[in-house]
Amino acid sequence: MPATESRPFRVPAQHSVRSHIRCLSPAVDLEEIADTWEPGQDLVFQITSELSPEFWVETGISPSEEVTLVGTVTCLAARTRWRGSASFVPLDGQWVAAVEVEVDGSAVAVEVLIDISVVGPGRTGHPDPALATHRSARLWSIPSPVRVPFERLGEVFPTSAVSFSATGRRRIPWSVDVAHDAEPAWGLTSAVRLYVNTDLQAGERILEGDADQSVYKAIQADIVSAVLIHLASVRDGYSTASITESAEADVSSFAAFCTHVAATLGFDIEIALRLAIEEPMQLIERAREASGFMAEED
Repeated sequence: MPATESRPFRVPAQHSVRSHIRCLSPAVDLEEIADTWEPGQDLVFQITSELSPEFWVETGISPSEEVTLVGTVTCLAARTRWRGSASFVPLDGQWVAAVEVEVDGSAVAVEVLIDISVVGPGRTGHPDPALATHRSARLWSIPSPVRVPFERLGEVFPTSAVSFSATGRRRIPWSVDVAHDAEPAWGLTSAVRLYVNTDLQAGERILEGDADQSVYKAIQADIVSAVLIHLASVRDGYSTASITESAEADVSSFAAFCTHVAATLGFDIEIALRLAIEEPMQLIERAREASGFMAEED
């Protein structure tokens, strides 16, 4: 039976496609890249995939039609993306595809996210033959991108020092970036990151720990506001119960972090998200207040 998804065409069950990622250069396991990769070193990722016999039945596609494997490697820190694709072909009784994505080592930092999808003619079931097929439909994808870190972060909040001028950012000392498609179950390091501008002396002082304490409090308030406003923006797809479930299942998840920062404001996650939607400036002001930003000491 086709998997139930909110797409206007038939899709296969998640298990009807098998995929695998490995790093060809350097030739190490993905989890070892953080220990072996050197800045500037190019990387090559190989993505392979296999379609089960049920795939064709579930999608209503004929094996004679073209179905494509697409691999995408994204570096949020550098705002850069690499993409490769290959058609599925029969091999030893199986339908397989393999694609290699080359990543410029001089254009990446912190981590990359690898996404895999299968693209082909989606059957809509429309009675009009002209509308019965959705060309280049995204039929299948992995549940969430695979995160490949280039550094060991430990318990430190995800932070990167980058040139803002070289990465197309505004001339400010710091910026809090939340991945536009970040979901509650994502790991914190994949969902949000603090970027500090190495073009400015103020940025260097932040990195060295020599900035005024009010600066660090302002950064804290920005982080709190950014994550809660983003989670509120994708709230329609997730109930409070599902967010809480994600937070309890993985304490390093984006949901867990958002739940924690909401508590620091004195709110449960439901109230914090409602405030982020209805009165975002009140949320920002509350975050500043909770951080002690520019507050006079007694």
